[in-house]
Amino acid sequence: MDAVIVDTNVIVIANDTDDKRADCRDHCQDRLQQIIEQNERVVVDDRWRILGEYDDNTHPNTKKGIGDLFVKRLLQNQKNPTVCTMVHITSLTGNGTDFEEFPTDNTLSGFDPDDRKFIAVALAHKRDAGQVPTILLAIDRGWLRFMDALASCGVNIDLICEEDIQRPRQGRKGR
Repeated sequence: MDAVIVDTNVIVIANDTDDKRADCRDHCQDRLQQIIEQNERVVVDDRWRILGEYDDNTHPNTKKGIGDLFVKRLLQNQKNPTVCTMVHITSLTGNGTDFEEFPTDNTLSGFDPDDRKFIAVALAHKRDAGQVPTILLAIDRGWLRFMDALASCGVNIDLICEEDIQRPRQGRKGR
């Protein structure tokens, strides 16, 4: 059974009703549905850093978008190992953004602190289960400059909306 880590932007975009990102939204919806139907395990941390972020960015008890339903399923099945696997990651500074499991590679020093938990969870799962789960990412361009460094650390990333993430940003002054 495959294991995945879902970046929050995949869930948020799957719930999006804005047609400006319709292709990306459709890809995110399809991928979340695939996880549910094929019983892929979703890997999260045992301190609720990831589940809490999901919950903060969705409405699992009131809305009915696929992202909301996906989060509701995880919340209801967080102790079911066929649906959800929890791993322990060790916070280094108590701020919830620096982890013992995050690579010490200097090329990753500028990586977004709020996203480090996803990398730490992937590497903790490798440590605990001998398998590196794939991190699913939609449109967070901040990851792009770190892709080679993450790959060299053994982190697998699937860019669900690769065309969207590679496309230049629109509507910004000076560009």
